[in-house]
Amino acid sequence: MVNALGRSQNTITTRVRGLEYSHGQNGARLYRLADVLPTIKPKERQHVPALFELADDDGEELWVGDNAVPRARRLEGWLKGGQVERLFGARVAFTNALAASVQSSVLFEHLEALRLKLILTDPVLKWTVLGDGDALPPFEQWAVPYAITNARYENLNEKEAA
Repeated sequence: MVNALGRSQNTITTRVRGLEYSHGQNGARLYRLADVLPTIKPKERQHVPALFELADDDGEELWVGDNAVPRARRLEGWLKGGQVERLFGARVAFTNALAASVQSSVLFEHLEALRLKLILTDPVLKWTVLGDGDALPPFEQWAVPYAITNARYENLNEKEAA
């Protein structure tokens, strides 16, 4: 983030304080891009593509991680204009593909949460934020595995942990 945003290490450390992270090589802290984006100030938005370029692919296209509902809400609140529209379109495509694919209604018990958390997946995040249509998954094949991976009973009214 320091290189992409041109901000000091202290500024970046302050911004990401409280975000979940994992440890990379040499003990470096690794943050999810979807969690970092809401820390980007409006005047820094032109640097967002550089963050995508610098981000390491964790190889996980389906699993959105723990504490996903408040993280997704925080990210969604950061979106602007066309990004909101693209996310809506991805949610519609996901819902249609899930409806066409599933023989059981069990996954539909989790539909609201699954639609909310969709933005946390790498392909939908890239499409939503950058408008990269090539990033979108083939929802017809992708919707059910994503739903099975992320379906769990959650409190949709929970707030992000402070």
